[in-house]
Amino acid sequence: MAGIIGTLVLIAFCGYALWVQPPAVQEEPAPSPTPTPLPIFTAKPEATPEPTPEPLPEGEAFVNERQDGMYTMLLVGLDQLSMSTDTILVGRVDTKAHTIRFVSIPRDTILNIDTDIRKINAIYPGSVAFGGNGIDALMLQVRWLTGIPIDCWAVLDLNTFIDVIDEIGGVDFDVPYEVDYYFPDIEKHLYVHLDPGPQHLDGIQAMAVCRYRESYITGDLGRIDVQHAFLKACMEQILSAGNIPHAPVVVRMLSERLTTNLSAGNFAWFLREALKCKSEDIRFDTMPVDAKTLQGYSYAVPRLYEWLEMINEDLNPYEEPIGQWALNLVYCDGMGNYQGTNGLDGAWYFETEESAT
Repeated sequence: MAGIIGTLVLIAFCGYALWVQPPAVQEEPAPSPTPTPLPIFTAKPEATPEPTPEPLPEGEAFVNERQDGMYTMLLVGLDQLSMSTDTILVGRVDTKAHTIRFVSIPRDTILNIDTDIRKINAIYPGSVAFGGNGIDALMLQVRWLTGIPIDCWAVLDLNTFIDVIDEIGGVDFDVPYEVDYYFPDIEKHLYVHLDPGPQHLDGIQAMAVCRYRESYITGDLGRIDVQHAFLKACMEQILSAGNIPHAPVVVRMLSERLTTNLSAGNFAWFLREALKCKSEDIRFDTMPVDAKTLQGYSYAVPRLYEWLEMINEDLNPYEEPIGQWALNLVYCDGMGNYQGTNGLDGAWYFETEESAT
């Protein structure tokens, strides 16, 4: 959750940057129907810095198959203890229609990979453990789940999220349930209790609301709904105010802490575009999934055809619709059988469903 809130705040309040430029887009064709092998946890022989792509000059025309003015994003909230990505948002910003769409990928989403644990939130720490940078492996899996390239990505930790919310003066939010949450993975080990109802949240309280899930019948999916409501409240506050207290401090804080492929100028450009949106033009949804248990693990299994419809309505930057040939994911057909859009990797794993939740 930290990466999402912090990134949206930065996008909305970087008007103090010294230059404004749109980011570069990924000028690549739609993925091949035949997937290449997935290098999930391959160790790098040497750690070499990765080049930062140069941003496009303002006003430069696109020369690819994409719709003009559309940008795709991957926003990640990182758990500092486990290094898992418990919050993953994929989005599309349409700077022509002035709309912003984000879709949450549940942390338990199953992947078509041949490993013991196939959850998407295990990809980032698995990559880091084997010498990778985490984000490249995660973006590869997001690409297979969505069929779209990622132009802009950002990763933020919990402490930065808390500090940003405090710096902007907090957020007004209607807390849906009583919250009792203990933070084991931030610098200030705190216990937070909140009663339900409208109230003004500081950073610690906001993070407790966004991470708490014990009262939700649907577990992580219920928590995602609350996160979306909080994000919506943040954006409405941003759009209604049009500015932020201590904006230079917030910009400096996030510029120093944010792990991203965007420059300050890119963020400033997104500021200008985001402020053209109305509240109703900003929407948050969740990948349609079913909760299943396989090999003793709980998974979120995508509903393929509902997911394709959401991809093309909310995420697809191309002129033509994305079909299942562009995806490499696991889904459950109407007969209760597990299928893969490009075959099953380790098909034995999916042969027997132990239980459904």
